[in-house]
Amino acid sequence: MGAPVKVAIAGVGQRGLNHLATLVELQDQEEARLVALADPNPDNLVESNIQKKVAAYRQRDTGLFGSVDDLIREAKPDAVWFVIPPNLHRREIVRAVRRGVHVMAEKPMTLFYNEALEMADEIDRAGVISTVGFQMRYDDWYVALREHLAGKTMASITMVAISPVEGHGVKHTAAEKMGGPRSRIWTAHRAWSGTSVVEAGIHQTDLMRYWSGDDVAWVQSAYVPRPAADVAEQGDNPIAYHVTYGFKKGWAASLIFGRPGRILSNERYDYVMSSRSFVKFENDLVGYWYGGKEFRPAVQPPAEQLRHVLAKGPHQEAMGMHNTLKLNHAFVRAVAENTPALLKTDFRGGLNSLAAVLAANVSDERGGERVSLDEFATGRRYARYRSKPRAG
Repeated sequence: MGAPVKVAIAGVGQRGLNHLATLVELQDQEEARLVALADPNPDNLVESNIQKKVAAYRQRDTGLFGSVDDLIREAKPDAVWFVIPPNLHRREIVRAVRRGVHVMAEKPMTLFYNEALEMADEIDRAGVISTVGFQMRYDDWYVALREHLAGKTMASITMVAISPVEGHGVKHTAAEKMGGPRSRIWTAHRAWSGTSVVEAGIHQTDLMRYWSGDDVAWVQSAYVPRPAADVAEQGDNPIAYHVTYGFKKGWAASLIFGRPGRILSNERYDYVMSSRSFVKFENDLVGYWYGGKEFRPAVQPPAEQLRHVLAKGPHQEAMGMHNTLKLNHAFVRAVAENTPALLKTDFRGGLNSLAAVLAANVSDERGGERVSLDEFATGRRYARYRSKPRAG
């Protein structure tokens, strides 16, 4: 085994702590060495505060920094996990890859497509290894579903995801110190999150792409705004999002994404249909189809001939830490072995998922207009939606 990969994290909030827990584990296995943490909030770098969420963390010789640039210049990491709220990027990834640093970027990578495209171009130019925080691509059931659908003609995917406004549980980012809302988790507000479908629904959007092996071609959407009387309590993101995706191979998908106020539970439903089968998430991952030669048999087959188990349950929560560990282990190995093929997506591969959710916002704003992602990415009509406003 070679020397451990020197790793660092930029952003030690809720998700940054998740990544930190897995990197501490990989450090114990001598595959990684945690050389630095960066966060603009000094409280997030205090060892005792971190240990409330990551009990195994010990600072030891880990460098602590207030800025990403100082971290990269002084700690000289091989790879950095960028876990920054998507509206707060200031070309840190661009400057990092120009120094040869490998990049794991949390989703959404930014709220502005042009900014993401610059990052992707710089990553390609530098020749560094990159990936995006789509940990659900590493889920065993989801890998089995992708394998089942390979080579099949897709028809439709329907996803419904409903969860609390503040499902993260606790606010780690001091948003009010950075011009944000007071006493709110940053994901509750559009200016910070880009809407819930951008900040969180990008996961479901990316899963549709991963399961089907296809890319989104167009998007059409309608959002339900949160009542003005609820904004002070719940944030200003919409209550519900209805998004339709058209895919390049000619099929369609629906995402219904909800953040009702004053609910404390999560609900998830996924229905996947090819031209000759459908798949459901039951106690097992189950596909339903008839495998006989006749189009319609003279006698109804018994149920056990129509129900096919693709993966045995119970199914662990796909957003769970076990899949974050798989993603980060794959990234560390990819860097150590200079083998990008160990990863299930690179940064550029995540651009279609980002473009799809950003274009969903555009469609809603323009009265449900169908937005072509090719035109969204390059056309004059959508140029103002792609560009980050200039500071001041």
